[in-house]
Amino acid sequence: MNNLYAVLLAGGTGTRMGTEVPKQFLKVRGESLLRHSVKRFRSFGLLKSITIVSHPDWILETEKELSDLLEWNDRIVPGGESRHLSTLCGIQSIPYDTKDIFFIHDVARPNFKQKELYQLVEQTKIFGGASIIAKATESLVRVRIHTNYTEEPLKRDEVYAVKTPQSIAGFMIQELMAEGLDADINKHPTDLCTWMGKRRVGIVETDYHNIKVTSPGDAELADSLFWEELPTVE
Repeated sequence: MNNLYAVLLAGGTGTRMGTEVPKQFLKVRGESLLRHSVKRFRSFGLLKSITIVSHPDWILETEKELSDLLEWNDRIVPGGESRHLSTLCGIQSIPYDTKDIFFIHDVARPNFKQKELYQLVEQTKIFGGASIIAKATESLVRVRIHTNYTEEPLKRDEVYAVKTPQSIAGFMIQELMAEGLDADINKHPTDLCTWMGKRRVGIVETDYHNIKVTSPGDAELADSLFWEELPTVE
């Protein structure tokens, strides 16, 4: 491993949330989701740089929000039409080699733990990519598209929810990029695990703190579950 980079996805516009501002600017414990994510990665202390991927219309607001947190080698870049294209915009803005590792994180998740970043790095060294996951806590069934019934229960012990941060090595990025990308953005990967397909992805298990904020009500829940740990940067 040479360098560690973080690509933070903050490209929302607020449309699905029904709010005047994108969800990355919603506040938990008095600070925006965006600031919480940047502060957690900054406290990790081992990053070469942090890249924020923003919707073009919100770049100026993002710069203002993070004016006291970003360092000289950090950057804010415009995203693409899909989550995956936005991820690629962040990755491709950085010169990297095969031994470098990228963290990919959705800033709508403010409650990840720094110790999980260390675990992701170790898993990425083994598998080329890794993800935060959480055990399913309820019974699960499969409902096929365009049906109104289920006929197949799933084994709860074998089903996990995929979360972020995720991580991927430079050599794996190059391998996946060589496979090309579907012209239909609706068929683009939705996260690292779907991008890697049937390849093995390392896992780091987390708990209920890692909630995704997709509505104003989720912000209240994230506030109540907020994880305070912020190690000192050496």
